[in-house]
Amino acid sequence: MQRLLTLVLATALAMPFAAAAQSYPDKPIRFIVPYPPGGNNDIVARIYAQKLSERLGQSMVVDNRGGAAGTLGVGLAVKAPNDGYTVVIGDLGSLIIAPLANPAVGYSYRDLTPIGLMATVSIVVSANPNSPDNSIGDFLARAKAQPGKLTYGTSGVGAPSHLAMEYLRSRTGVDILHVPYKGGAQAVAGLLGGQVDIVVDGAAMAQVKAGKLKALAVTGPRLPALPDVPGIGETIPDFSFTNWWGLLAPAGAPADVVKRLNAEINAVAVMPDVRDKLRDLGLAAQGDSPQQFADRLRTEAERVARIVKDAAIKLE
Repeated sequence: MQRLLTLVLATALAMPFAAAAQSYPDKPIRFIVPYPPGGNNDIVARIYAQKLSERLGQSMVVDNRGGAAGTLGVGLAVKAPNDGYTVVIGDLGSLIIAPLANPAVGYSYRDLTPIGLMATVSIVVSANPNSPDNSIGDFLARAKAQPGKLTYGTSGVGAPSHLAMEYLRSRTGVDILHVPYKGGAQAVAGLLGGQVDIVVDGAAMAQVKAGKLKALAVTGPRLPALPDVPGIGETIPDFSFTNWWGLLAPAGAPADVVKRLNAEINAVAVMPDVRDKLRDLGLAAQGDSPQQFADRLRTEAERVARIVKDAAIKLE
């Protein structure tokens, strides 16, 4: 009798939680984008937000909170209620690089609950059409023959592209100079104007397709948009450095909410129209589990910490 009473009581206590899980979401979800409208972060977020709104039956309200390399928006998400009604799109820069290169940011990726990966991108390495380099191997050979003479442009200090090249420097021992610009468009303009030897930034994609620049390599797997351009890993074994976007919630978010949202973003990632839209941007839709995303964050943090220390990268 006592055992039966205990079972009945346990079932009664569990019912509100089960009902809550089944009713989620019962109001709009705030989707923080820690960058201004128009960039890849914003585009990826809006593509997913539209599909998630349809699947969840509630609006995903995109809230652009740009500033300080994405750290202002992520900081807001860290401090938000952990009830499952605030999520944030995070990337390599805002989640991993910025906190390691500037401790004053005041948060770590550990202050958020990983939900799942949404998209990845290999970064394009491009040169002028009249450059003597036709591959990343050519560029590295020339750099070794002329230590400290060749330059590479990026969208700024601490950008994923900057970290990718510092990682390449550590793997190859080449001595090349970093020229940081205030954004990818400015870096591409610098390359077109002959101010740097190569640019490492996805903003060059349109110029590559138009024949105004030539792609030497990409920093990770080959891109569907540039299938003939090899990855650096095809020249430097095991080299890979990609940017990515994932969905996170404040620490302590309900496990059933995390599970539901993960299932939904994985379903969105395999939709043909989503994959096509992202491929047109040079991005690849991705999916994984919360644990796999957590593992990615941990391994990325370990690698970035080494690069930031060795290259003495500091963000203000």
